[in-house]
Amino acid sequence: MGILQKLLNSILGNTKPAPSRLPQKKKVFATMEESQNNKIDTWKNEQDICDGLEFVATMQLRTPLRVLLRHGEIHSDINSEPPKIANEMWEGIWIIKTKTWNELGLDLNEVQESTMASEIGQIRAGDYLPFLIAVREIVELNDSIDSRINKLREKAKGDDWRPFIRKHGGINKVIAKFFPRFIDTIPKINEATIEDLSSLSLDTPNIIAGATDEALLTVKGIGQAKLKVIRDYCAGVTSDRDAKRLESVTR
Repeated sequence: MGILQKLLNSILGNTKPAPSRLPQKKKVFATMEESQNNKIDTWKNEQDICDGLEFVATMQLRTPLRVLLRHGEIHSDINSEPPKIANEMWEGIWIIKTKTWNELGLDLNEVQESTMASEIGQIRAGDYLPFLIAVREIVELNDSIDSRINKLREKAKGDDWRPFIRKHGGINKVIAKFFPRFIDTIPKINEATIEDLSSLSLDTPNIIAGATDEALLTVKGIGQAKLKVIRDYCAGVTSDRDAKRLESVTR
């Protein structure tokens, strides 16, 4: 018996307790199909309190625009599967939509929008979602990286973005999520070494590849082992070898 059903029974006067039972281990779904099928089965078995399915997008900067725009979409045809919106479970899922108090015949105030998890803590989707959509509309443009970074910096100056930008650690942190500096992605080197490489303008695959071993070994934190890591990593970059930043935008 679900929590909502117990509450309804209490309100309607059915106070008979449910049979005592041991705690059940929560089922973990490995695929979107398993999770979706479970929700559909629940809907079909609990039509007295369930009113369909609702899509909930993951409230993260990495969530694609195509997913964020579908947040809150309702599927009300019990005889058909809901449309596929997320390509992976982390992007978002369908959840059970319960009927309103009014639909259940109860004269009660409707529950206000609750908070949900996000990468900056508990938020109300109505507040945070417009910010995420605006950010994704910029980063998913078919513009150059520099152009999109400039657009992000300009928008970050506005009052509507400022609280969320602050919670994300500043606009540079937001930019780095989508367009990290190449040198920041080199494995196994520390921040001090990265900044030394930057100060020496050793910041693109081609420039680093063209530097001598002797020049790189003068950088604090780089020994023979780290030198090999850097050489191998630069050799693995086959496109945009003169770019100081990489693109990390999933559409």
